[in-house]
Formats: sequence, C-alpha cells, structure tokens
Amino acid sequence: MTPEPHRPLGSSFSGRKLTVLGLLVTLLLSSWWLGPLHEDLSTGKSDGLLEAALHPGFSDQSRSLPDDATPFMERILGELGSTIRYAIIAMSMAVPTGILLGLAASTSWWPDRGRIRLILRPIYLFTRTFITLMRSIHELIWALLFVSAIGSEPITACVALTLPFGGTLAKVFSEIIDEQHKAAREQLVTSGARPMQAFFASILPQAVPDMTTYTLYRFECALRSSAVLGFIGIETIGLSIKRSFENNFYNELWTELYLLIIVIIAVDLLGSLLRYRLNTIPSRTKALSQSPDIDELKKKAPRWQLTRILGWATILLITLSWFPNLAGIQAEELTKAPIGKSRSERMETFGKRLTPAPVRESGDWADAIPWAQELWTTSGKAALLNTVAMATAAIILSGFAAWIMIPWASRALATAHPLGLFNGKFSWLKSTVWKSTGFLTRSLFIISRAIPEYIYAYLLIGILGISAWPLVIALALHNFGILGRLWGEVMENQPAARAQHVILHGGSRWQSYLASYMPESFNRFLMYLFYRWETCVREATILGMLGVASLGYEIQIARNFSRAYDEMFFFVLLGAAIVFVGDLVSLALRYKLRND
Repeated sequence: MTPEPHRPLGSSFSGRKLTVLGLLVTLLLSSWWLGPLHEDLSTGKSDGLLEAALHPGFSDQSRSLPDDATPFMERILGELGSTIRYAIIAMSMAVPTGILLGLAASTSWWPDRGRIRLILRPIYLFTRTFITLMRSIHELIWALLFVSAIGSEPITACVALTLPFGGTLAKVFSEIIDEQHKAAREQLVTSGARPMQAFFASILPQAVPDMTTYTLYRFECALRSSAVLGFIGIETIGLSIKRSFENNFYNELWTELYLLIIVIIAVDLLGSLLRYRLNTIPSRTKALSQSPDIDELKKKAPRWQLTRILGWATILLITLSWFPNLAGIQAEELTKAPIGKSRSERMETFGKRLTPAPVRESGDWADAIPWAQELWTTSGKAALLNTVAMATAAIILSGFAAWIMIPWASRALATAHPLGLFNGKFSWLKSTVWKSTGFLTRSLFIISRAIPEYIYAYLLIGILGISAWPLVIALALHNFGILGRLWGEVMENQPAARAQHVILHGGSRWQSYLASYMPESFNRFLMYLFYRWETCVREATILGMLGVASLGYEIQIARNFSRAYDEMFFFVLLGAAIVFVGDLVSLALRYKLRND
C-alpha cells in the first residue's frame, strides 16, 4: 500500500502551520515578559575586550608570576587536554547508559498486540521519567551538588557530565528509533519474523547513522560543558578563561577561546565526514572473479576505512583517558584521598542539609509545605517565569533563524546543481558563488555553537550590561549553530526523491525545501527544538548565576551566601519540573503531528 505523501506547509491550516503560529505567539509573550534591553549600555562596556580579539596573547599578561611558573601555552594546552580527557571519560559512561535506557524508552521493538504490552508500559513510563530527571538538572548543578557532597575531584566532573548526557542520549536515541519508517518492520513481521527480530533487522539499522553522528555531536557538547566546569574550580580550560576575564587579561582570554573553537571545529568536521561515510555506499575497487564465492565477496566488499579507524581510535582514547599511565602520560588522578571528613561522612552531612530546615528541627515533613510556599511566593515564582521566558525566547529566535539559513548551508541545495540535477549551462562563477555560500553558512553555524553559552553571556554582559537580554542573545547564538547542525543532518539523511521531483517540475531550491524536506523532517525538527528548549531552561538557570534574576540567581544566593542547600535544592527541583512538563508537551505534540 502506497503511503500518503506528506502535505507541504502551505497546503492547509494543518497542525504544522498551527505549531509555527503558536511559536510566534509564544515568542511575543516571552519578549513582553522580559521587558526592554538595559537602558544604559555604557555601564556594561568592557574597554579593550573586542580589540583584543585581533591580538591573542601567547604569554602571560600578569607580571606578578614567579620565574618558575609554568609557561602560558604549556599550561593552557594542559588544561585543554584535561578538558578533552574529562569529556571522553564522561561520554564513555554516557553512551552505554543512553543506549540501554533509549531502548527501554522506545516502543518500536514492542509486539503489536498481546499481554506483554501491559508489562512493558510501566517500564516505559518509569524509564521516560528517569531519563527526564537525569537530564533536567544541568551538569554544572550536578557538579555543585557532587562537589558539596563528595569533594572537588576530576571524577566528580565526569559523573556530573555523565548524568545529564546519558539522559539526553537516551531521550534522543529513543525518539530517533521511534521516528524511523515502519514499512520494512511490518513486512518482516508479516513474513513470520518476531517483533524483536524485525526491530534489529530493520528499525535499528535505519537509526544507526543518526545515532552515531548524534553521539559525536554530544561529544562536542561534552567538550564545551567540560570547559564550563572550570567556572566552579575544576582544572579545565574554563578555569583559565574565568581568571583571564576577571583580571581583564583579554589577550589571554581570546587565545583560550580560539583554542577551544579549534577543537570544536575539528570534532565537527570529523562528524561531517563520518555522516557522509555512513550515508554513502563506497564504490567497489577490487575486481571479482567470474564465479565469486561467499568468502571472496566478503573480502572484496566495498568498505569505508574511516569508520574502522574512528572505532579503534575511540577505544584507544577511552583507554588512555581512564588509564593514562599505560602510555606514560602524566595526568591528574581521577580520585583523591579525602581531606578532613571521609566521603561517607560528607555525604551524610550534605544529605541532612538538603532536608528543609523546618523538617530538620521538628522531624515533621508537613512543616515543609509552608516553607516551600513561602519560597515560591517570595522568589520562586518570579525566578521560574524569568527562566522559562529567557529559554523560550532564545530557542524560538534561534529556531527561526536556523530554519531560514539551512537551505543555504545544505550540501544538497547550496550548489550550482541542486540535488545533483543539471539545471542549465555550467558556470564557473555560479558554482563558486554557491560553494562559497554553503561554506560560509556552515562556518557560521560552527563558530556560533563553538563557544559555550556561559562564555557568550560573560562577554555580552560585559558589553551590554546586566539584563535578561544578554542571556537570551547568548542562548540564541549558541543554539542557532546547534539547530543548524542538527536540522542540517536530518535533511541530509532524508531521501531526496521528492525534493528532486519538485525541482524537475520547475521548482526552486526554496520550494523544494518547503514542499519536501521541511514537511518530511518537521517532526524531527520539532523533536530537536523541544530538546534544545529543555537545554535552554537548564542553561538559563545556570546563566542566572551571572547576576540576572532567575533560578540560577536564587541557587547562587542559597549556596554561596547562606549555605542553605535545602533552598538551593528547592530551586533546582523547580527547574527540573519545567523540563518534565516540556517533555510531556513534546511527546503529545509529536504524536499529534505524526498522525496528522
């Protein structure tokens, strides 16, 4: 039975069109709530910050360092190595966690009917709740909690990264699997295969390219997050960025930023090359005999070597990150002997301080209700609304900007011959212009997302002053690059037949994008938009620590000034609750659009 073709966006007042309209209305409401930009921009201007971008420093700007201090570049490269190491360790734990929980949170391997579905349903709901809890709390918050409970150790940073990254991988893996076309699975089941066999033979192989390239993207995110952990004292390049900024050593600052950007770009280029290899069949280079047997076919089958090389390199890097002494590399131990109290004693003390103060005094949990109500009324409600408004305005702004720019970054559309179709006489100038357009747009995406939101916010507050909008702009800039990459990958992984059909009948690149790529990819676009919105909520929470009224600001006050960990945890849970709500809305909306 031939599936019904996707309707283009403009064909009717469909669910897709209503969704876009709803996003525009939400953007206007969020902007109204946040209010205008800081009125006196001169109060936040940092002299010399932008000028220093053209003159990065390669030696320490401080003149008070001792003569035997580690040279600047040696110290920075060492911290960059630690940043990469912690990201690798965290991902080595997050990926297996994400795969296992992602399969448990997927329904594509379930049988179509039977009592077993009644057993699997509560497992599915529990897993979805658990992975939402894991990713609903920002890695910096996890790190603050672990540092307070266990102590400042490298393994603390790695576990803090693992929890939200494992939950995010599980969510995205499950949704990538569930979004795959079911036709091949249904044919296998009809032919007598068991549901699990059909799943591993049809659904999972379709999902592997997206899952693999997304994992590499998450490693890129782990690098940025590992750098940001330096802002709470972990020895990564973020610690040097923080010190350079606070001491107005802007030449040092730009050197550190440029190094981080170079690493991110290298990982991004590797991901693009891997994605191409996973979605392209290599040509045969070895000739077969007249009557080839099975062994000869296997030996001379066309293969890309990059996937094998990358696989072995990954295993080697993970091993060296966990056990650097195997190669004689001097690196900081992941765990250290506790100073003062033992870990168990510190965890016990911290656990008690997480209990609401009235409950600690009376032992009655009913006393926590008026305590929570007072926190909600005095500061919690306003901080939560500000956080949600900043995250919402940022993700919608970045989403519309990325949606407009994607066709000009697409390797399929931003070319003189879109989708490989001949459309007139070859022109060297035309070909060069289109290649340059695609390269520049993709470079804009890369550079935009290479710098963490926290760094963007630091710089923008220094230029624009303290208000909500520097944080919104910081989140929007970063997520513009991320959505550009993720949505671009979705487009490149889509079959091109329908888009080619539009162009062959006289349509333009933009029309093929609107009439084919966009409708076919809309659900996946929406999945990533909501996923990034959840991330924006967490990031907006953290950015509030820079002095803008949000959940992060309240968390900072509770932790740094009064050591009220119970109040700190209350505000953390408020942010987690919003992510839970967003996950439910995402599930409902994607289900509606899938059946629209």
